[in-house]
Amino acid sequence: MGMASAIVHCTNSTDKPISYANNSSLQKNVQSKTRSFLEDAIKDMLNKILPVTCIKVADLGCASGPNAFLPTYEIMNITTRFCQQSHLDSPELQVFLNNLPHNDFNTVFRSVPAFHARLLEDKGEPRVPCFIIGVAGSFYQRLFSSKSIHFVHSSYCLHWLSKGLVDESDVDSFNMPYYFLCKEEDFEDDDCNKHFVFGKSKSGKNVAYCVRAVLEYMLADHFGGIIIDELFTRYAQHVGEHLSREKTKHVSIVLVMSKK
Repeated sequence: MGMASAIVHCTNSTDKPISYANNSSLQKNVQSKTRSFLEDAIKDMLNKILPVTCIKVADLGCASGPNAFLPTYEIMNITTRFCQQSHLDSPELQVFLNNLPHNDFNTVFRSVPAFHARLLEDKGEPRVPCFIIGVAGSFYQRLFSSKSIHFVHSSYCLHWLSKGLVDESDVDSFNMPYYFLCKEEDFEDDDCNKHFVFGKSKSGKNVAYCVRAVLEYMLADHFGGIIIDELFTRYAQHVGEHLSREKTKHVSIVLVMSKK
């Protein structure tokens, strides 16, 4: 992979009219639905490494809004309960929140006191001691020393890995490694109301805001910033028309890997 691919792009910061912090409910929902996978992976790790005094966790592509500490919070809960059930002392937790230097780390760091306050307000058993560290850098490059991280988490950031640029027209040359299920691979969910439809204007705008909050930098870099407002106005209209006619499902792929 050549260094030319590591072009700096990031989600919209809080000073943008359409910020990622205010338009990241989809990512939050995905993290909630994939919690069981996170729990299984954490328990598998703990079974292999305990007892230790400190567990080091990296969150690659951490958010800059309300989702920034969701993985950390869940990992703390899972670790605390596992140690209690196993009659082991809970180790300290050292969390490395990683993103590109252009990420809105100011918002992330300003959220740390609120995160600690939430932990103090929670009822129940004592929490695992947790220490937050920011790591600014691209995961194209090495971020941590050898064998220093026990667990790596990443959610909704792999689309930053490549832009796929070729010497053709702008549209043909713009590429992101998203994968969507084809009709034959799709599956039926268990929602009882199969004919539910949405108000097209509001729903179209909501979807457009979420997509714009993530992709605006990337699109503006490739096509030019002058098209962005009109592009997402039209996109919102198209999405709204679709959602007014039929229900749409969103599919996320979860991958868990462990080192032998």
